[in-house]
Parts: sequence; structure tokens; C-alpha cells
Amino acid sequence: MKAARPATAVRKRPRQQRSRATVDAITQAATYILVESGWEGLTTNAIAERAGVNISSLYQFFPGKEAIVAELQLRHAAESRVRLAEALKQLPGQPSLRDALALLVAAIVDEHRIAPAVHRAIAEELPGSVRHAAPDVVVEEQLLAAFSPFMRNVPNPQLACRIARIAVHAVIHETASRTPAMLDHPGFNEELVALLMPFLQRPADR
Repeated sequence: MKAARPATAVRKRPRQQRSRATVDAITQAATYILVESGWEGLTTNAIAERAGVNISSLYQFFPGKEAIVAELQLRHAAESRVRLAEALKQLPGQPSLRDALALLVAAIVDEHRIAPAVHRAIAEELPGSVRHAAPDVVVEEQLLAAFSPFMRNVPNPQLACRIARIAVHAVIHETASRTPAMLDHPGFNEELVALLMPFLQRPADR
């Protein structure tokens, strides 16, 4: 017996330019609706109407709105990696841990300012198995290389980098999902930096 396809799985990936344009229109329409009306207003009929495509064309690629939001997450993750990569290139040249953390936090916060309703839909409506992707090994290696010279009295720098990355992302993602206006608070980034500073630069054991 063939296993049932998950509700968040796309039916097929577009190969031709016209099909890619259709999928792009569908995902963009879903983003607009999430921003304007939230999850409750997100229906496949509303998405198709906003995208200007026939509902049958939508179902050709997506079994339902969950799969569309899962696709939004994949695209969001890809864009995030590009932005993070740009920030990571600048980290080795920073004069201090505070400067390096400020640069990294600012990059992640700026990325989460875009369409917070999408973050909320991903966090609240998608299964955890879809939402939580495996750690990006390359990113973690870059973070370790950038931050390890600044670390003081950290017994396991690799583990500390992973925990710091998870903590920062969790705080920012939760804020974007629940209280997105807080991302614009003038002290938000500074508080995150203050949270991480003593974790990565610890006093010597007496």
C-alpha cells in the first residue's frame, strides 16, 4: 500500500518558466493574505483569486494551504541563508565580540521584520517536523570560526556557538511571531547582545 503524501508536501515541482511563474504568484498571494488577514483568511480559493490563477492550477502543485505555507518556509529559509552568508563574511573583520554580535543580531532581526505574519503561520500552523530543519553545518562552522577568537573560558566553543545560535533565533522568531513591533524597539538588539556577551566571554574559574 502506498504511503499517504503529507499535507505539507508539494504535488510537483515546476519545471517550465510558466509553471514557475504560477507557483511564484501563488506563494506571493499567500504572503499578502497572511499579512492582511492572517491564517483564518488564508484559503486556497482566496489564494487562487489573489494570484489570478485557476483553482485547479493551484491544486496541480499544492494539496492545500499547509503545503503553500511550507513552501513559503523553504523560500524564507533560502533567503535567510543568503542574508546570513553576507553577514558572516563581515564577522572576521570585527574588532570585538560586541561588534560581531551586533552585526549578526542586526542581520537576523532585519530578516525577521519581513512579513511577520508568515513567521507566525509557520510557527503555529505547521507541524514541528516541517518547521524545524536540520542545523546548517556550514553556517555553524562559520560562526565557530568567527566567534572562537573572542571567546573566553568556554570549555566547548562548538556547543556554545550552537546554543547561542538557537537562543538568538528563538527569541527573534518568537518576537516576530507574537509581538513584531518589538523588533523596532531601539534597545531590542542591544538586549540580545547583552544576553550573549557573558555566555561567550566568561570569568575565569577561581
